[in-house]
Amino acid sequence: MSNLHCLTAPTVSETLQSKSQEAQESNQRRAALNRGQRSARVCERCFARNEAGDTFCKVCGEELPETLADVDEDVTRRLVPAAARAQLIVEVGSGGIAEFWVEKDVALIGRSSPADGVVPDVDFTDVDPNRLVSRRHAFILRKRGGFVVEDLESVNGTYLNGVQRLQPHAQTLLRDGDQLTFGEVRCIFWTEAQSGGTVEIQDVTAGAHTG
Repeated sequence: MSNLHCLTAPTVSETLQSKSQEAQESNQRRAALNRGQRSARVCERCFARNEAGDTFCKVCGEELPETLADVDEDVTRRLVPAAARAQLIVEVGSGGIAEFWVEKDVALIGRSSPADGVVPDVDFTDVDPNRLVSRRHAFILRKRGGFVVEDLESVNGTYLNGVQRLQPHAQTLLRDGDQLTFGEVRCIFWTEAQSGGTVEIQDVTAGAHTG
């Protein structure tokens, strides 16, 4: 005598509930995959975006934090005027000037030392006869359409507008006409705007999560 089992067909509501659950799980897997693709390591020194697997910043060489930033490609971007490059004007001699251009995203300010392999992007060797500028004195970094200055624990300090000695590794926004002093080298900071240029800015630090 055989045992007969009656199979009950799923109801419409049960079928819809099952498909809804499958769709939700699929969306969660897709979101997790997209989040992994968008994740980046953001440099705490120059704010450059690096790949999730990078250990050191590709721009300035700083060791990257362990925290990953979840960069949402769909967020609204903000347009700001793009500064093409910056200029440092130094008074030398009796009324003469020397001009130094900052054209890189991260520019080293200092005094060259071939023996130590130090070749600054802005080399003050010729305008610093008393050698009061450190070999690796400061960074000027392009950031969000403008520029900031960062002292690198220099011996004689970096001063803004003659009175404020900058704290080491504290980035300070620069404005046209600011006076910067590196050791005894005094210079005026100016930017040259890119004609009609804008840059897109995205807050890459929002929504950070631990990787």
